[in-house]
Amino acid sequence: MVTTIGLVGCGAWGKNILRDLLNLGCQVYVADHHPPNRLIALEMGAAQVFINSDDFPVCDGYIVAVPIPDIAPVCARLLKYRKPIFAEKTLCLTLEMADELESLGGNEYLFAMHKWHYHPGIEALRIVAQSGRIGQLRELFSIRHGWNTSFQGGDIFWGWAIHDLTIVKHIFGYIPDNVSSANIIRDPNGLPISLTAILGQGPIANLLVNGRHAEKITSVSIHGEKGTALLHDAYDPFILVKDEIGQEKIPIDVTFPLYLELKEFVEYLGGGPQPRCGLKEAKEMTRIILKLKQKAITI
Repeated sequence: MVTTIGLVGCGAWGKNILRDLLNLGCQVYVADHHPPNRLIALEMGAAQVFINSDDFPVCDGYIVAVPIPDIAPVCARLLKYRKPIFAEKTLCLTLEMADELESLGGNEYLFAMHKWHYHPGIEALRIVAQSGRIGQLRELFSIRHGWNTSFQGGDIFWGWAIHDLTIVKHIFGYIPDNVSSANIIRDPNGLPISLTAILGQGPIANLLVNGRHAEKITSVSIHGEKGTALLHDAYDPFILVKDEIGQEKIPIDVTFPLYLELKEFVEYLGGGPQPRCGLKEAKEMTRIILKLKQKAITI
C-alpha cells in the first residue's frame, strides 16, 4: 500500500523533502501559499497541490516545512487529524507553545526533524567517543560558519545553533544544562547573527556559530587525552581519527541525513519504530536555547 503524506511548505527546503518522499515511493499532497511553489511541486510529481493544509485529503502522516515562526501554529492545526506529524526543527519558540501542543495531543502525534541525529559522520564520532580510542571524552567543537540573511524567520539560535545542540545531544547523549558563557553579535537591526558558547563541565561543548562569515565551514571534532576525531566537512565520506598509534580515515555512508530521517518517518507510518525526537525532546531543546539566549552578552 502506498504511503500518503501531506507536506505543508514547498520552499527551498520543502522541495528537498518532496524529492526524497517521492524517491521513497510516497504519494505526496502539497500545501503552499505561494503559486510558484505549488507549480514546482506539481512539476516534481506531487499528487495534488492546495493553498491551505485544511484542504488536504486524509493522509497517513504530515510533514511541516514552513518558516520558523509558523511551524507550531501549523502543527496545532494538523493535530486535529490525530495522525503523525514530522515537523522541521525549531518546533517551539517558547515553552508556552510546547505546552499548547501538548494539550492538543502533541506528545502522541508530533515529532521533530533534527537531521544531525541521522548524519553518518556524527554517528561515527559518537562511536569513536564511546570506544575509548581517544581516551575519556573531554571536549567537542562544533563549527558552523557561513552567510545567512534570514535564518528562516528566526535567528542564529533557532536557525543554526539548534543544529549544533543536536550534534552535542547525539554524541554526549544529553545537552549540558550548565552554560559557562554565551556571547552574540547582532546585525544593525538587532538580529543575533553570531554565537560563541561553552556548555558543560566535563565533557565541554564549544559552539562557534557565525552567520556572517566569508567562508562556509561545517565541522565537528571531539578530543580526549589519547587523541582526536574529526568530521572536517558535512559532505566528507570519512571521519579522521588521530591517536598515539597514528592516523586513520574511517569511511562513512554518504546518504543525505534528510533522506534517512524521512525514511524513518515513512517506516514508522508503516508500523516501524517511532522517530527519535518527539515533542518532549523538542521542548527540552527550546528550554536550552532560551537559557543560552538569557546568558548571551551582546558585543
